[in-house]
Amino acid sequence: MTWMQETPREQSALINEPYDRWVAPGGVCMAEFRREGSGFLIRFPGQADFSLQREGETFAITGWPTPDCDGQTLTNLYHNAIEPILGNHHGGLYLHGSAVVAPASKSGTAEDGVIAFLGLSRGGKTTLAGSFARAGFPFLTEDVIDLRLEDGTYWLKPKRSKLRLFADSARFLLGDDTEFENDDLKQDVEAGKALPFAQAQAPLRQIFLLGTDHAAPLSIRQLSSQEALGALMPHAFILDVTDKARLKGHFTRMADLSQDIACYALDFTRDYAELPRVRSAVLEAFSSLR
Repeated sequence: MTWMQETPREQSALINEPYDRWVAPGGVCMAEFRREGSGFLIRFPGQADFSLQREGETFAITGWPTPDCDGQTLTNLYHNAIEPILGNHHGGLYLHGSAVVAPASKSGTAEDGVIAFLGLSRGGKTTLAGSFARAGFPFLTEDVIDLRLEDGTYWLKPKRSKLRLFADSARFLLGDDTEFENDDLKQDVEAGKALPFAQAQAPLRQIFLLGTDHAAPLSIRQLSSQEALGALMPHAFILDVTDKARLKGHFTRMADLSQDIACYALDFTRDYAELPRVRSAVLEAFSSLR
């Protein structure tokens, strides 16, 4: 899948109303979805517009950043939103989350396996994955879970070897002298010795769904398959919520995932000092898998 980047332009007012929106817990609109001819226009307010025009079974993709949107941010929007949206539209299984590999030598299990963390934007999933990486558990992805089902196993493919972090999280993981261009914006932090990256796909073993109460005490509860399905759905990437045939197919894939993979509700206080306890609790649940 390829795309074309156009020169920056202001986001002019649009006449037609969006048929869907992504809204963060604080009420901030993260994305708007509109129909545009035979295709779609996805607007990320203040950042970029992406036009998706049908070309047979695929789409021609064009991205227009705003004057204040840098090239790296535009590329991140493409990889972390447009690609998984179209991946699910064409029958894939993509979720919004981060993931780490738990080596058998560190987890006390017979085999290596992937632990995935799903959460809403700014819910702490990237920082949590970074804390695992800092403790020696390589990360596979920080924003997009890309799954492939083969012979009953869900293989999670590695994505980019970067963590997008705010300055305070980066400095917690890498030290107070970590330099940032802008402390108020997320920035790519490259993998390395301190934050190892897993370069090969690995089998998914568990999914932890992060709660939205950032002051909640630490707790882990395994979900029934029905509970898990309801909890997983908000973390899917859906292009057209009115396309019933594609929605049915996606719902079936998600239902199978909720039955095949152990899913847990994970609550914890969003405090860096809590992360060692969170890791220990997650690994205890992981080591109990049979």
